[in-house]
Amino acid sequence: MTVPVVERRDLGVFLGRVVRLDAGALVRIRPSGPDHLTLWASLPFDVLVARTVPGMWLDDATVRATELLESESPQRRDSEWRGSLPPERGWQVLDTVPSAVVRDLITAGQKAFRAAGTQAAGESLLDHETLRVRGDAPGAPEVAVTFRLLLALARMAFLGDRPVEVATCGPWVRLSADHGTAYHRTAAFGVTLLR
Repeated sequence: MTVPVVERRDLGVFLGRVVRLDAGALVRIRPSGPDHLTLWASLPFDVLVARTVPGMWLDDATVRATELLESESPQRRDSEWRGSLPPERGWQVLDTVPSAVVRDLITAGQKAFRAAGTQAAGESLLDHETLRVRGDAPGAPEVAVTFRLLLALARMAFLGDRPVEVATCGPWVRLSADHGTAYHRTAAFGVTLLR
């Protein structure tokens, strides 16, 4: 993998956060255009996160995050990747949400987690519909954004100053922030539309 020196620190931060959440995490690396690559990781609470950085990578490969932190040529583990990646095209941007609003929702959710105390309550909070977003176009869908997606933005430190973009494509919901993107597949048969 070839990554400019200035981007290696950023890449290390991404990988370090993934490893803190799951020491055995896998990272899928895919070329993203002629001079970028995208790293994908599945977080323990059923959210995919992605970070695109300048660099070169020849093909689609899966490696252990800890090994990628230590080596530019980690052992491939392609057969260990479970699940599919979201589509590259076909996304419908519904709206943007100010980052301050997202931070407030995350803070409130984290307080609820601490107050809940039990694993079962925590799972319920992850599925809590924290935000509903509807596109402006006539007939545009309204989607529920669960706390698990917001938590992924927080745990991966993806939030910056720009608003968070909310988009949907089939069963997927995507939150795009300054420093990365979080995805959640909402259902096997498509996005649950709220009318």
